[in-house]
Amino acid sequence: MFDIIGCGAEPARFGFSRFFSINECRGRIIEAENLEAAAALKNRKSLIMLRDYAFDEGAIRVIAEKKSACFIIDLGKLIRMRGVSRAIALSKLRNFLALCVKFNAYYTFATFAEKESEIRTAPEMENIIMLLGLNRGQAAFSMKMLQHYLGDTGAQPSTPQE
Repeated sequence: MFDIIGCGAEPARFGFSRFFSINECRGRIIEAENLEAAAALKNRKSLIMLRDYAFDEGAIRVIAEKKSACFIIDLGKLIRMRGVSRAIALSKLRNFLALCVKFNAYYTFATFAEKESEIRTAPEMENIIMLLGLNRGQAAFSMKMLQHYLGDTGAQPSTPQE
């Protein structure tokens, strides 16, 4: 299991295989305003971070068919949110992930922790992901996707467990 962090820490202590640094990931994570903008990136092997997870079934279907791009979800931002804005973000994210599962689109999660005290353990991250509507197999699979997009392997990821 993998995570992206902005500080130095020993991954094994938190139950991870490896931590990728935020600096390592610069240029490999592309921010998109919405799913429509992300659809333009469908042929690139890249991590796409959306600013808005608004409902767009067609765009997810197009991105999923190409099997190149992977959505990356910032769990750290979600954890730091409070109140109504957090509730709205959770609702949109649950709907978004349901569509990703439906169309077999790739997705992964990272915390982008800036301090060692902000780092979540691998089981804790897995449980947070499960609160978003995924099962344990899907959560574990999604946490391994970072290796495919940021690591040195060129292998195509297999399908998540249903």
